[in-house]
Amino acid sequence: MMRNRAFTFSLGSVVLCLLLVAGRGAVAAQSAEDGLWRSIAEGLSQNITLKRQELARMRQALPAEKGALAAGLSMISSRLDQLLLLRGVAGDTPWASRTLLMQLAELTHAVASARSPLEDIQDTLARTKQEYATLRQIRAQNASREYAELINEELAGPGRDFKDLKHEVDAVKDEVDDALAQAAALSADIQAARNDETTRFIDVFGRTYFTASGSLLHLSNLLGLLDDLHEWMDAGPRFWGPVLSFTPWGVFFLLTVVDAAVALGLFRLLLRRRPGVWETLRPGLVWLALGVGLFAARQSLLFTANQFTSLLWVSIMAYGLFRLASGGRVLAVLFACFMAGVFLDGLNLPASAVSALWVVVAGLGGWRLTRGWSCRCLTLWLLGAAAVASLLGFGPQAVILVQAFFMLYLAGYVSGAVQRWLGGLAAGRERSLAHLAQPLAVTVLAALYVAWVLVFMGGPGLVEYVFAMTFSIGKATISLDAVSWLVISFFLLRLVQASFQEALAYVNFRGRPMDAGLAHTVGAAFSYVTWILFILFALHLFEVPLGALTWIASGLSVGIGFGLKDIVNNFISGLIIMFGGAVKKGDIIQQGKNLGEVVDLSVRNTIVRTLDNTTVIIPNSSFLRGEIVNLSYHDTTMRLTIPVTVAPGTKIKKVKKILLSIAKEHGDVLKKPPPEVLLRSLGRFGLEFDLQVWIENFLKKFQVQSELATTIDQSFQENKILVPFQGVKVKYKPKGSEAMQLEAQRDALRQKRGQVFGKVRLLRRVHARRRWPAPASGVGEAE
Repeated sequence: MMRNRAFTFSLGSVVLCLLLVAGRGAVAAQSAEDGLWRSIAEGLSQNITLKRQELARMRQALPAEKGALAAGLSMISSRLDQLLLLRGVAGDTPWASRTLLMQLAELTHAVASARSPLEDIQDTLARTKQEYATLRQIRAQNASREYAELINEELAGPGRDFKDLKHEVDAVKDEVDDALAQAAALSADIQAARNDETTRFIDVFGRTYFTASGSLLHLSNLLGLLDDLHEWMDAGPRFWGPVLSFTPWGVFFLLTVVDAAVALGLFRLLLRRRPGVWETLRPGLVWLALGVGLFAARQSLLFTANQFTSLLWVSIMAYGLFRLASGGRVLAVLFACFMAGVFLDGLNLPASAVSALWVVVAGLGGWRLTRGWSCRCLTLWLLGAAAVASLLGFGPQAVILVQAFFMLYLAGYVSGAVQRWLGGLAAGRERSLAHLAQPLAVTVLAALYVAWVLVFMGGPGLVEYVFAMTFSIGKATISLDAVSWLVISFFLLRLVQASFQEALAYVNFRGRPMDAGLAHTVGAAFSYVTWILFILFALHLFEVPLGALTWIASGLSVGIGFGLKDIVNNFISGLIIMFGGAVKKGDIIQQGKNLGEVVDLSVRNTIVRTLDNTTVIIPNSSFLRGEIVNLSYHDTTMRLTIPVTVAPGTKIKKVKKILLSIAKEHGDVLKKPPPEVLLRSLGRFGLEFDLQVWIENFLKKFQVQSELATTIDQSFQENKILVPFQGVKVKYKPKGSEAMQLEAQRDALRQKRGQVFGKVRLLRRVHARRRWPAPASGVGEAE
């Protein structure tokens, strides 16, 4: 009974303690929550003070900013009116229309630059209003009544201050919005003028490059040429003067010199380790740096984009590349024709005048090439065709054709220089990232060449127009832009895959490099994933919906069921092998009669190089159907067994000692595991031993066996150890039936008997002459 009371008292004490601790925790949590909201309210009050100070500075600076904006908009509006008036005297030439488009684009940039300070003020005021809206939302949305009362109590003061600040912000923001509305209206007027001029440019471009200006062989067209020249002489100066006066030439040339010096310094830094090359290329690089400086200055300053600055930097860049190329007489003639075309473009001559003058230019260029050159020169035929085309009224087309041919020469030089540089980086290696970068570089240069020609003909607008031209094949939309991106992304993907595979060689795990087989598997998986992404990217480029591929999936399912099941089987088997780890790149495997090293492992097949350097391509499905002997599953070492037989009675310890010493002295035999000599059996011919050694490279298997066998034979001869051999008696069975064999034996016997009898008869004659010589002739006559 006493125990129960004690237990009850103890339990009650524990519960009371827990309740006290929980109550203190709740009170502490509530006090912490109150302190947090109090600190937030103090932070809001300080933020409101800072925003009031910032608003005061904005109010102080607002009149000056509005005045600057009004002055800028007034100047821009005046410039817009001047450009609209110049449209009437610009003439129907693409370069004049391009100059107007470039100047209108500069006006758009000028409006954006003028309104930028007020837009910053507008963004700051908008953020202040957003913070006030957030504060109101916090006070309006609460989880409980007590929580709402706490928040309203703590945020009441900052809320009132923020509300007063918001009214002041609204007043300032209205002034800013009114000022920016004027800029927006002017931007709309400029955009409308750009749209009208773009329409006019397309019309002028089509009439210049896709129609004839009239054959110069007709008298009426010659009279029209004189009228066009008279009109050009009257309107041309009135167009050039305002355009030249718009450009801040002093600042433009000063910035050009600075940018050119920076570009030349970069060229010198890149060639610091090749002083001979720098001395050779310095004249061309100086002109190239000057062209880069002109381009950079033209992009940095407002109202410097016109036909004169554009043709100037293009000409200097072309001259720099011409000096670097050193192409001989042909390239010099093409460059002279290119500069003549640039001069004609800068003068804004009408198409009929261009045709007349280009006949003379092309004729002079052809005459220069005929001196010392045969008629097989392609450039000579091109200039002749250009002269004939100009005579027939296609002068602008002939000009751009010759200029594009010259640009092609320069692009070919740049492409060759880039390929030689990448070839130098490869340094004779069979597989290098530089080799993979060569097709990418050529593709990028080809795309840049096409873009350069289009820009030179009609400006960036023409590039966008041509690259955006599309035609449909089924549900696919084909465009030059999509094809260019597809080719470039293809070569770029190949380069990325190779770079990733190279980077895996530098990955370490706990100070040890990644296994070659694992690196190959990871690289293959990365390649397959990126190829899938490339296919999806290609579908996106050609705007092919994924729903349109359902019929392809249906066809594949039927094809897999009938003709493609082996391909799919190899594919699935390849995935199992690659990610299962049973076979990796570099393993030594044996399948059937094929023993060799795995040099490549893909999802379709496995490539094995045998000991005689023969490449065997094995489908992956064959690995799953049969057994695979992986000699390097755990490590790459390989054991060789060399059988040795000695004559009976030879000392076993002596043979073992000789064999072990020979194995240990060989350079390709591993020390660990050590070589062993085993007495395999007491055979019919003698004592049969097995010399077991381990080697690192299985490709040296036969070489090591031959060298060990040769050394063993020499050592046995020196130590007078006999090696037994089994004699073999070879009996040849005659051909034919038994009767034919008997007849052949009789013939052979007759021939042998005839030969014997012939020798016997000869010996009998010799013996008879010696035993009974012939009588003397003198004695007979006397008788």
